[in-house]
Amino acid sequence: MSKKILAMLCLCALITAFTAQQTFAVEIRGNDTIKTIKPEVLKVINQVLKASYTFDINKVADMYAPNAVITDEQDPYSWNGQLAGVQWVNSVEKAVKGYKIRDFKVNVRKIKVFQQTEEVAYVVVPVEYTGTVNGDPFEEEGAFTFVFRFVSGKWLIKSQAWVPRNGL
Repeated sequence: MSKKILAMLCLCALITAFTAQQTFAVEIRGNDTIKTIKPEVLKVINQVLKASYTFDINKVADMYAPNAVITDEQDPYSWNGQLAGVQWVNSVEKAVKGYKIRDFKVNVRKIKVFQQTEEVAYVVVPVEYTGTVNGDPFEEEGAFTFVFRFVSGKWLIKSQAWVPRNGL
């Protein structure tokens, strides 16, 4: 009986030791390999965000990698491939018209999170979408997370994900 109790105590101690090792990422300050975001990357971000409220699919037609993935909160929630940006802008336009949002605009906030090398970039872009619905103010805050790849002399979006503020 005492061997069973001892074995159980050892097992509990092992389980505790393995599960108690938790890592918390608090105020991690990574070292960027490049101290400022490349202007070419910012240009792509600005064009994509402008297209998201002007619904100009031509602005995003050649900005996504062949294996790009976009996620957002409107149906169908995910778009893939080189034309993912076009499909996404079309779905944003459909959602805006469906909700009857007028004067739809995007305000880009200060970018505080990015990592970049000569070949890849990771950028978190806080934004606020505004407009009116039936005369009442509409606003939604959140952030886009972009991953870029430098391909054939051009920065292309590899992934783009939207997270609304209430999801944080």
